[in-house]
Amino acid sequence: MIDSLFTLCCEACEDAGRPSRLWVRAEIEVASSYGPASQHYLECMNCGLHFKSCMEDHMEAVDDEEWSRFVGEAGTEASEATDLSTPIR
Repeated sequence: MIDSLFTLCCEACEDAGRPSRLWVRAEIEVASSYGPASQHYLECMNCGLHFKSCMEDHMEAVDDEEWSRFVGEAGTEASEATDLSTPIR
């Protein structure tokens, strides 16, 4: 499903004539009536808007509360969990 994310774009940046540069910040699995599904949380690297993608061709804006719950403001949770500078023994 990740490759369909590359076809998404930030509409605000597209309307302003800037190239769309989206950064996948988190992917979570959710239960749905159709079975497990993935939701992707994306951030526009141009304007900073936060989006959630539930379907291949649809994105919706995410409020600050939901963003901090699933992604974290600075994204420190993920970087602290996988410290690549320390070798695994």
